[in-house]
Amino acid sequence: MINKMEIKNIEKFFLNTILIISIAGVFLVLMSNVLLFPEDILSIYISIAILAACIVAYILRRNYPTVAVLTVTSVVLAAMSYQRLTIPNTTTTLAVVLIVGFIFSIMLKGRIMWIMHGITFIIINTLFLHHIQDALTAGITYSVLYFILTYASGVLKASYDRIHQHLRDTNSQLKEKAKEIEAQNEELLQIQNNLSALNRDLEKIVNERTAKIQLQNEILIKYSYTNAHQLRGPVARLLGLASIYKLEPDTDPAFFIEKMVDQAMEIDSVIKQINLELESNHVESK
Repeated sequence: MINKMEIKNIEKFFLNTILIISIAGVFLVLMSNVLLFPEDILSIYISIAILAACIVAYILRRNYPTVAVLTVTSVVLAAMSYQRLTIPNTTTTLAVVLIVGFIFSIMLKGRIMWIMHGITFIIINTLFLHHIQDALTAGITYSVLYFILTYASGVLKASYDRIHQHLRDTNSQLKEKAKEIEAQNEELLQIQNNLSALNRDLEKIVNERTAKIQLQNEILIKYSYTNAHQLRGPVARLLGLASIYKLEPDTDPAFFIEKMVDQAMEIDSVIKQINLELESNHVESK
């Protein structure tokens, strides 16, 4: 059974399939010759040679596909040519040669393909020069058949190669696009992470600013409270002492001066306390 994972292109699939079929078919032909026509020694030897070539080619097909093709086709051409020269009336030889030409068009490329086609073409026409009365007509007929078969299969193979190459190029482009999209996604994710970090930093900064503003508001409220209660009292008493002194100028001024100094010292103490609190809160807010 052919492993589907091994079918990566038409050449490997075709070579693997044709060799398996050839081994099975040649083995059946060999067994039929041995059992039914044991006197036909030539056919038996030819079947053994072709079977051995198919087995060797099957072993080489993975690492050396071109060598495998040349091995089996060379042995087949040589065996069929010898059989044709020995038994002129056989038509099996020419049919096999046409199949070999088809294999050349599918499996080989470039100069080696044209060389093998040329050798096979020469073999076809050479075989008709022996033991055939109307060699020219038969040679032209089989040459035309060989050309049609090999040319048609070659055109189909070339079309397949172009389509396959186009699909591979398209697949490569799609992979490149996928990589670009993946890179863009990673870049967008990085930007999103940066924005998230920036938002967290902004939120932290806003919270810190809000805390500072709240602290400053508390300081202002406390300062207002101090100004309204602790400072207003001494100031009011100073103003009261000044008003009393104006109303009673004969009173001992030393008494008023002493009281006014006490109130001024109290005001100075309150102001110093306010300055200390403001400086302390300023340091904490940094």
